[in-house]
Amino acid sequence: MTTYETSEPGIAMVGVSFGYGDVSVVNDTDFELARGDSAVITGRNGSGKSTFLYLCAGLVAPQHGSVLLSGHRADAKHPSDLFRLGVRRGFVFQEGGLLSNVSALANVELPLSYHADALRLTPDEVHREAVAALERVHFDPGDFDALPAHISFGNRKRLALARALATRPTFFFFDDPDIGLDPTTANLIHEILCQHRDDPSVTMLVATNRELLIESLGTKGYVLQDGKIHPRDAASSRAAPPFARSAP
Repeated sequence: MTTYETSEPGIAMVGVSFGYGDVSVVNDTDFELARGDSAVITGRNGSGKSTFLYLCAGLVAPQHGSVLLSGHRADAKHPSDLFRLGVRRGFVFQEGGLLSNVSALANVELPLSYHADALRLTPDEVHREAVAALERVHFDPGDFDALPAHISFGNRKRLALARALATRPTFFFFDDPDIGLDPTTANLIHEILCQHRDDPSVTMLVATNRELLIESLGTKGYVLQDGKIHPRDAASSRAAPPFARSAP
């Protein structure tokens, strides 16, 4: 396994502002996470945790400032360019973010097919890699050909996780990954998160208010409050919400 020095750049947010209309979500904010490191983002409901993750992952462009992943603009116009530079992003959305009009298997095959040239995968290998990703999350094989709407919520979450895992990301983003899940699926997600936390080739950011997950990960934590990001211990002096605790 390749190892990295923690001083190497991972996520670097500099002077970023972003909002919706007149509502400011992130306001002139700086944030850094070294390559191979992991962190948890907490904050009150509606504080903008999801938007913060989207900005860090390059899914939305900041209105002011910049976000870099391994020194490259996160909001690159051509995601394949980042992929070829070794910036492989995996994102598990709170609601799954699955394509509703294609099968579960096709949802996982899609990112593999999109990056098949960079991954040097043949169509048969794309299929095998997608199946392997689904098997890793114990996805029900009987649902491989089903549309997402016909799959249980727990299996949809497993499907979203398999799609994110398939391209073997070097940057992993999770938005409330265990909300509303049965204990078996939640434990599976916790296990995979801990595996990536311990993988020095992966930089991981998790948005959650779930104490069980925060304690399970045992990593550094930040609070998004009033458009600014603060270490959890420092935020306690700013009337942070009760879940914002110092990392173990």
